[in-house]
Amino acid sequence: MRILVRSCIVFLAFAAGAAGAASTSGSGAPPAEPALQSVAVGASRAVAEIPYRYFLEAQHTLVRYLPPGPRLVDLWFRISTAGLTEAQRDNLDEGRLTASVRSRSVDVIVPVRRGAYFSLPEIQDAYDERGEIVIGGSWRPWLSVWWTLRVPESRRMPYADIVRAREQIGAVQRRVSAYHARLQGVRRSPYDGIKACFLDGSGAILAEGRAVADAVEGSCKILFLDPAREGRNETVEFAGPLDVVSFVDRRYYRVEK
Repeated sequence: MRILVRSCIVFLAFAAGAAGAASTSGSGAPPAEPALQSVAVGASRAVAEIPYRYFLEAQHTLVRYLPPGPRLVDLWFRISTAGLTEAQRDNLDEGRLTASVRSRSVDVIVPVRRGAYFSLPEIQDAYDERGEIVIGGSWRPWLSVWWTLRVPESRRMPYADIVRAREQIGAVQRRVSAYHARLQGVRRSPYDGIKACFLDGSGAILAEGRAVADAVEGSCKILFLDPAREGRNETVEFAGPLDVVSFVDRRYYRVEK
């Protein structure tokens, strides 16, 4: 598709224009939150229209920067909205928020998974026609980039694999130019913790069979990354009805006493 050919060329020029058009001030600005990055577009109506070309190019650029080899992380856009807490967003069921790609000749529904995560499909006509991402079911929404960990079906994995997953994100961060002004949140975030969200409050992060969460937020458990665990060759298990594991900034979570 021509999207793939053009995106790396167009992204820099388009990002500059998008920076001026985006609403990131006043009551529509995103609050400080884990893994929030500065690609944000506010809207003052219940259905937000966000430039598809810009966000598709951002998605393609970041995925293209991942190192070769088996991938341990996935890239998502995540919807947030004014008045919605992080714990509430984590528990948003599928269908609570909607997304679609629309242009002159395109109207495609984009699946939004639990927690308000979605990935953009590559649609050439929508790209050429400068289509929009239409977000429904929220008030003054914005988008942020989130990385999630690929967890095996067994829900058990060496702690070293979590470290390697973080290194894959680091490889992307090192390739994001300081001139990509709208991706500086991705470039600078420490991503120094993981947040395992479960379908209810019974879930736990276990290391060698011991509960090891450093913080709790709603039905999610947060584990701060610690080089000592890698040295001990620990096995981590996500016990319970796991939904998703994402990389977060530990500064936003209060340590459990």
